[in-house]
Amino acid sequence: MRRKSQIASVVAGVVVVGAVALGFRIMSVAGVFADVTPGFAGTCKTVTGVVGAEDIALDHDSGIAFISATDRRMIMAGKSSTQDGIYVMKAGHPEQGITKLEGTPADFHPHGISILRDRDGTLTLMAVNHPLKGPAQVVIFNVMQVFLPDGTSKLFLHHVKTVTDDLLFSPNDVVAVGKDRFYATNDHGSRSDLGVTLENYLMLPRAYVVYYDGQHMSQAVTGLRYANGINISSDLSHVYVAETIGRDVKTFSREPISGALKQVDDFDIPGGVDNIDVDDAGNLWVAAHPKLFSFVAYASDPSKPSPSEIFRVAVFDGVPHSSFPVFTSTGKEIGASSIGAVMGDQMLIGSVFDPKILDCTMEMTGAVKLD
Repeated sequence: MRRKSQIASVVAGVVVVGAVALGFRIMSVAGVFADVTPGFAGTCKTVTGVVGAEDIALDHDSGIAFISATDRRMIMAGKSSTQDGIYVMKAGHPEQGITKLEGTPADFHPHGISILRDRDGTLTLMAVNHPLKGPAQVVIFNVMQVFLPDGTSKLFLHHVKTVTDDLLFSPNDVVAVGKDRFYATNDHGSRSDLGVTLENYLMLPRAYVVYYDGQHMSQAVTGLRYANGINISSDLSHVYVAETIGRDVKTFSREPISGALKQVDDFDIPGGVDNIDVDDAGNLWVAAHPKLFSFVAYASDPSKPSPSEIFRVAVFDGVPHSSFPVFTSTGKEIGASSIGAVMGDQMLIGSVFDPKILDCTMEMTGAVKLD
């Protein structure tokens, strides 16, 4: 009996130690022990007229920002918002306002987006869509311009193709590599609510990236921990994937013909990383949630602020090698930042939930405290 009692005590001790270690790890990943010191070298203007601008893609040729907007709090309440859609604005000119584009499906609630300008000048926009009825999709559009009798012009979306697949069941973000080719992240590999919860809190590597070659979809990368934002270098040679609960950005070299990806780097970011933007110089701008438990609370209660942070990640030969927090907020200016899209000294910051975006001009001389 004494022998059995000793074994039981040892087993109980191991379980307790394991549980404590797991709890500490979860709190560390969630940013419980992190300090958030507000700072930004520059000025920001608040732009309203859009709710839940989770992703922003900048067309550097025209300076036009394409904004993916979904009112997620209404979605969580089981309701549909007619404001959900793709919007455009001129970066650095918030006084011109935001315009919603026509041409999207009726049941359209976009998530991650990507744009690609082809050699012939065609501008393709791809959007992850989570319709309230039916499976998740990646919807492909051509961005068209029509000239009006008064001499002005307007943009609209022309639907090209809707892609669905059993592998594409929990898409978060998409990056276009051709008019009908893309990579997309599945943020979870589990299909049940319990499975998703276990993935999140046990940090299980079950998420993955898919590749669509224009006809068929396949898994390109597996074993990821909450695969979130995805983007690609301007020469299409390297793909970047953000792991939210992995707190890192993984870099993959890309085989241009087959689309195969091979991991070449794993770069740590001190936060729950979200979307990734690539600037003209090839640097990454990574939005992050410093405190993930605050993010979860903010989703259901807008009175509980969720801090925001944008990192500039310097890239050499396609691979990240250093990072610097350019924008940090306790959530007062904007909560739950999900994207920092940059062109020159302009940065547009979007949020998963907020009814606004920030149009910021950076001074690039160091951080100063926010008011």
